[in-house]
Amino acid sequence: MRKLICLVALSLIAVSAVAQAPAAKPEQVIAYRQSLFKTIVWNFMPMGAMVKGSKPWDAAEFKRRSIAVAFAAVQLDEAFAQGSDKGAVTDALPAIWEQPDDFAAKLKAFQRTSNALRMAATTGDQEQIKAAFGEVRQTCGQCHESYRAE
Repeated sequence: MRKLICLVALSLIAVSAVAQAPAAKPEQVIAYRQSLFKTIVWNFMPMGAMVKGSKPWDAAEFKRRSIAVAFAAVQLDEAFAQGSDKGAVTDALPAIWEQPDDFAAKLKAFQRTSNALRMAATTGDQEQIKAAFGEVRQTCGQCHESYRAE
């Protein structure tokens, strides 16, 4: 019971701290967003090389990188705050904020497929992993077509 009370108290303190924190400036949100995408690309490229066969297959490395991608994907929820379409150089198109429901659906698809890749990587089954990797690539591309300046 004591642990539960402590947990509830800590949760209330955290919520209060977040509520009192000043809103992030658009340039801070853009920098955060870009750092997440750099993290995703940093981890996605070696996985792609393994899938293509241009880099030796390393199941442990693939698993570690898939975890990093899935984690960064979830964090993208707070990386597209209103007003973060301006304030710094960004490849994010205004359509993100003009079509929020479609963008949110595409982001959720990316998060879902990234998590599926993470789970597939735990199996060690290369065919399953490669199929899941292809799904992630497809969801990335679908979002980039509509919402990213090339």
